[in-house]
Amino acid sequence: MATKRWTALLGLLVLVGMILGACAPAQDPRVAELEAALATAQASGQSSEELAALQQQLAEAQAAASGPQYQSYSADFKNPDTLTNLWIGEPETLDPAIMYDSPGIVTARHLYDGLLFLKGSAVDEFVPMLADEWSISDDGLTYTFHIRDGVKFHKGGTLEAHDVAYTFHRNMLLGWDSLGAGGPMGLFFAPMLETLGIGAAGDGGTLDAVGGDDVKVCEAIKNTVVADDATGMVTIKLAYPAAYFPQLLVQPWSGVMDKEWMIEQGNWDDDCATWRTWYMPEVSATLLYSAENGAGPYMLDHWTPGQELVLKAFPEYWLKEPLWEGSTIDGVPEIGTVVIKLVEEWGTRLAMVEAGDADTLDHEIAFATQIDPMIKTKYTWNDGEWVEEEVNPEGILKLYTLMPASSTDDIFLNFDIPTEGGNPYIGSGQLDGLGIPPDFFSDIHVRKAFNYCFDRETYIAEVRQGEAFPHRGPIIDGMVGYQADSPIYEFDLAKCEEELKLAWDGQVWENGFTMSFLYNTGNDSRRIASEILADGLVQVNSNISIGITNLPWATYMAARRSGRLPLHQTGWIEDYHHPNNWVNPYMSCSGDWSMRQHFPDEMCGAWDETMNAAVRETDPAKAEALYQGLQAEAMDQAIDIFIAQVTSRRYVQDWIDGYYYNPLFGDDPYMAALVKAPPQ
Repeated sequence: MATKRWTALLGLLVLVGMILGACAPAQDPRVAELEAALATAQASGQSSEELAALQQQLAEAQAAASGPQYQSYSADFKNPDTLTNLWIGEPETLDPAIMYDSPGIVTARHLYDGLLFLKGSAVDEFVPMLADEWSISDDGLTYTFHIRDGVKFHKGGTLEAHDVAYTFHRNMLLGWDSLGAGGPMGLFFAPMLETLGIGAAGDGGTLDAVGGDDVKVCEAIKNTVVADDATGMVTIKLAYPAAYFPQLLVQPWSGVMDKEWMIEQGNWDDDCATWRTWYMPEVSATLLYSAENGAGPYMLDHWTPGQELVLKAFPEYWLKEPLWEGSTIDGVPEIGTVVIKLVEEWGTRLAMVEAGDADTLDHEIAFATQIDPMIKTKYTWNDGEWVEEEVNPEGILKLYTLMPASSTDDIFLNFDIPTEGGNPYIGSGQLDGLGIPPDFFSDIHVRKAFNYCFDRETYIAEVRQGEAFPHRGPIIDGMVGYQADSPIYEFDLAKCEEELKLAWDGQVWENGFTMSFLYNTGNDSRRIASEILADGLVQVNSNISIGITNLPWATYMAARRSGRLPLHQTGWIEDYHHPNNWVNPYMSCSGDWSMRQHFPDEMCGAWDETMNAAVRETDPAKAEALYQGLQAEAMDQAIDIFIAQVTSRRYVQDWIDGYYYNPLFGDDPYMAALVKAPPQ
């Protein structure tokens, strides 16, 4: 079936902007009255003095009316103790060892506290959280933490050193690592055990490293994190110095849980002989899928999948003073209830904000013209500071904008699409015009054609509203290995056609093909990106047929995790601020995205060797050369359609204060920092 032209949507956005413009106030009635009076006076032959007086009045009225005209908004202030946040997706799980999706991470960040926290907007400055003191050995291999006294868990337990150790041991033994089910825990195996996970025999994981003995796997993991309840100390040992390691400790994957409660609820009993019983569970099969017992500022009230997730401020939260000087994170959250509603349709989210039924929302920057007239005050990020500007005195929103996000928009191509049990996204599964074969993207000419057929310039200008710039490979601007002048695939339909004619010995061009592009419901930026790509391909060859389909977030995540999508558009938000966290997910055989793209072992295996050398290289010039080589390889092989490195923006109601931005956290607010006060 033929794809819709994406330009239709952009035309709609222009029309909406015209309608909004038409809503601006009409001519000042005083001016109209005086113009009519002057015309009557002139026609009736009144004296020059009377005419001069009317002309003076008219000039003054015109001057008064010539100032800026604003559309007036008036959102009702509702529920002063409740923050309502509108999302287009919901958590895949609340289990910190498994979650690797933005909704889950944002939620868990409020339920669990870790040992450390980031100071303000810095990614390399830390403040103690559940540890009140900490140190790093001179060789960078030993981290020592003193655990804070008097911290309560949500269910009533008291924090002790052994809870920290149990958290790391349990999470690492769950199997959601780079050699198991995928997920965040591989981030810890690398610096702590020099493997990518536990793995099966022959995978080169921790199981192989200890000679295939399950008990020794557990013991090896336990040896990396050791607790001493008598002194309140926890020691974490690394296999090699990893300067980024503290950044992992601020993420919710390190959020500390109550050991005794976990065991009472039937979770792992801390016995090295039994951990396999809980190994690699299904997402929904773990205790913490929809439950929690952290020590964070909020606790879970309820989660109704598909509808809403509600958090309540934890009245016994341990914090008694600002987490750093000037911070509004200073104790029990001022906003007592957080309601996160799943609202996939943009128009509904927009209407709820305008009515005052929501305090902040997931937005699509492509629709900025519809929400920007509501901005009262704009705060523009400038070298770590906010520059304030009044936009519309009759507006209702604050906009925080041009935040330098460490995130990207890209399209990932699947080299070997699984077909077991059938795969509806690849049609017939053959190059007969009615489908594509599972290894369609293993042909570099196909990959290059798709790159040339994508109009990046239009995507950045129209969909991202110019608030982005070309992504030149995995490594982002500002990192070692990035080069501002490195080559990229420009939009070129002639070259797209040339590559399609070379692909699969000409069969692609001769027969055309049929396939599906998928995106998560409510994510219009991803939908438009699919339409832009489909439009370019169909322009080149009318025998190409692209179906564009939306899936609910959970279904989309499951399909993406299983590697069954022929291609998918998504982004990467860094886990820690280092080039290794960009090349690894994009290029490693065990990378979070790349493992689901099914790269040939000989291709990604060579890249893994280079990555391992680069992350351990102590000579900055040599490390830079290695990362530059990986960046060039990714582009030369056209492994993805690298689209854009984006900046972020966040809209909140004018009555919300306390918002701050940290690149590792993204633009979502840390809700424990927010204050909601009636408008003045």
